[in-house]
Amino acid sequence: MDNNEIFELADRLKVFKAKKSSLEAEIKAVNKEIEQVEVRMIELMTEDELQSFKRAGNLFYLMVSEYPSAVPERKDELYRVLKAKGYDYLFTINARTLAANIKEMTEQNDGILPAWLEGLIQVYEKTSIGIRRA
Repeated sequence: MDNNEIFELADRLKVFKAKKSSLEAEIKAVNKEIEQVEVRMIELMTEDELQSFKRAGNLFYLMVSEYPSAVPERKDELYRVLKAKGYDYLFTINARTLAANIKEMTEQNDGILPAWLEGLIQVYEKTSIGIRRA
């Protein structure tokens, strides 16, 4: 093993992870600024009954997006109705939710995937490098 190379790579990895963290924090701050500016612009455009306006070669316009969600108390009923109407393809399991639940089931089964999941679940393992203070 070439210690110099692995130490150089470790130093580079640490720098890149720190840079990534810094950029993510910067993106979070910029997104917050964008949200604040949009809220104020929406207020002003609504007060002035403006649907759109042009500025510096750009068209700014109000845009309404809809985000439907199930009524929490009737979620089971909604799922039954959608499945009965042929919309069962809409139901997917979030990958992180599935992973967390499979991990929990495996831990409760002495580290072994429960037999009833055999052939239904495939596990992909990825090796990466963690960093923490020594």
